Amino acid sequence: MYRLLGPTKRWDPTARKSVVVWSSYEDPASPDVVRNRIIRSDDYLAIKARGGSNEIQLALSVLVFLFTAWELEIRPRLAQAASVTLNDVKSDIMGDLRIVRHATLHAKSVLAKEEHRRLQVLGTTFAPERAIEPSYEQMHQIFVAIKQDCARLMTDWLKIPGSVLDPSELSDVAIQRVGTKPPRGEGAA
Repeated sequence: MYRLLGPTKRWDPTARKSVVVWSSYEDPASPDVVRNRIIRSDDYLAIKARGGSNEIQLALSVLVFLFTAWELEIRPRLAQAASVTLNDVKSDIMGDLRIVRHATLHAKSVLAKEEHRRLQVLGTTFAPERAIEPSYEQMHQIFVAIKQDCARLMTDWLKIPGSVLDPSELSDVAIQRVGTKPPRGEGAA
């Protein structure tokens, strides 16, 4: 359970006094342990602001999750569905996310020069020897690149010619399940 406590009187924005925020977190598994934190409100707001450390931490977590889901779930299923080996299922964007994941988990989110040189899609998104701090716009670009690569994989496997569909021009992909089951509300007599 998360609680946020604050001072009981109103804050006067013209006053130069420090306002603090008290926050605590109780772990339901260990109710006798309460984690407390007292922080200046300016620092609290900076952490929670757009581009703040919370947003960056969440963005990095999403990137780590995306690669892990690809490697452990999606890629093996695609290989099985296409009757190919796991190494035959390749994605440049997911390869880049593997490098970003490694830097995030093992190098304090700093992308080394030699690792940066290996990036094929995200080379212009992140700088070498600097902390990986993806913005909202960069995350959107990464999601679009993943969808484009997904479309590329589908068009390759379905042998759709590039003149009919160019995956690099797509910004979104939707997959419709087609089967014998009628849509909701239809077929019930």
